[in-house]
Amino acid sequence: MANKQKSRVPMQVSPAFEMRIKKLQKDIMKRDGEKISMRDITEKVVTIPNFDDLEKAILNIGNFGFKINLDRRKKK
Repeated sequence: MANKQKSRVPMQVSPAFEMRIKKLQKDIMKRDGEKISMRDITEKVVTIPNFDDLEKAILNIGNFGFKINLDRRKKK
């Protein structure tokens, strides 16, 4: 049976987030003795039920209920 390879997709994350994921990776390695890829860890993060709440909280940051139009073109 062929091992299905996951393609690598570059993702830019903050250094603090990357450091926490790597620490989690090390803790899993210490506990289970196997190295889980960062990709597999982030796949598990998305499936956590509380991730939906986090997503909603991020979307509500800076939502003041009004919009400012910065379009400087003349309207006819």
